[in-house]
Amino acid sequence: MGIARHFTEHPASEGETWWGHFRVAMGFSRKLIGAGIAAGVHAVLPNFHKTTASQRIHQLHHCLESGNRSQLGNGHLAAVPCPDEQAVLAS
Repeated sequence: MGIARHFTEHPASEGETWWGHFRVAMGFSRKLIGAGIAAGVHAVLPNFHKTTASQRIHQLHHCLESGNRSQLGNGHLAAVPCPDEQAVLAS
């Protein structure tokens, strides 16, 4: 099986192709980087982005746990990665 399984084993375990998994993982990465930047801005200017990073982390967690992984790789930088985000933020 060799080196190919390093690229396909995990994506297959998530029911994804390599390319599909790449899109989801890069979408997740992009959103985490954005949250990190917001947290950095908040560190310097405490009145800005008071909840941005924590809300994004909750959203990402919900997407992963609810099975809406494909929303993470949809190519959009929208603040709403999953349809039922408001329910997540309210809990």
